[in-house]
Amino acid sequence: MTQTQEWLQQWHSNGVQVGTAELMYYRSKIGAFARHRRLHPPKAQTGALLSKTRGRGMEFDEVRHYQAGDDVRAIDWRVTARTGTPHTKLFREERERPVMFIVDFTHSMHLGSALLLKSVQACHITAAMAWLASQRGDRVGALIGHPARHQEVRPQGRQHGVLRILHALVELQNESLAAWQQGQQTSEPVLDGLLQRAQQVAKPGTIIHVISDFSQFTEHTISLLQSLQRHCSVQAVQCLDPVETALPAQLEQQDVALTDGRKSWHFAAGDNAARQHYRDNAMQQQQQLLKNLQQLSLELHQFSAADAIENQWPEVMR
Repeated sequence: MTQTQEWLQQWHSNGVQVGTAELMYYRSKIGAFARHRRLHPPKAQTGALLSKTRGRGMEFDEVRHYQAGDDVRAIDWRVTARTGTPHTKLFREERERPVMFIVDFTHSMHLGSALLLKSVQACHITAAMAWLASQRGDRVGALIGHPARHQEVRPQGRQHGVLRILHALVELQNESLAAWQQGQQTSEPVLDGLLQRAQQVAKPGTIIHVISDFSQFTEHTISLLQSLQRHCSVQAVQCLDPVETALPAQLEQQDVALTDGRKSWHFAAGDNAARQHYRDNAMQQQQQLLKNLQQLSLELHQFSAADAIENQWPEVMR
């Protein structure tokens, strides 16, 4: 039995359609996540951590009489004026933070040359990160979409919040896959639609993980991410497949027939110049994406759909 077969058997997965059982698997890996986090603390991110001063990460608790040493910026002037005695506001640290996963099931995500489709790997990544966030006490929610529709899962705490996300992932991934297999083609910008909705529903201080292959990344996407960054902490997570960066060696002696559902053409996969052009074009697109994200001060975390994310733990933990 190959390693790929062993992984799929362990997950009870076929690598193409996703099921709840394979996403529940990551609940048993919370301990491994937590140990790695203790050994490799995540990099500090603006707006992602609880504040020790009044502001994001703190919520109002009560008003009491002003005492020597209190921060004058916290004086409640309305109560002070009404009573004639100085009063100050007390704030307490929030114990929960909302964490939102934006998961893009555009049709280009239904690609997989080895272990999993990119869309299935996106489900695995989301599940692993959601279980970890829930274990920390964070409330988890999601915006998940494909070209036909999207689904919103409002942030909730504990296991219930994670389970609602898992059910939505299973429903929409399989739904999107079926539409793609039936040849339902569309150029609808899924990611932009999800980011626009996030602007409306994400509360200030929300930690947002955008999980996509970013194949539809445009200037409008940049603008939407900039808007989200004003009040939220954003992280970009990219799902890739090895065939997107270089053609497999098995194709060196043959031509490949390609189709987008409407047009068909042949690619000379055995031609060295053609293969080099393919690699150069892929590298150019990836470099442009990195450049755009760097302008937003966003670090890109990449995951291969050809390997189990347990072998890519360091990236999940950041």
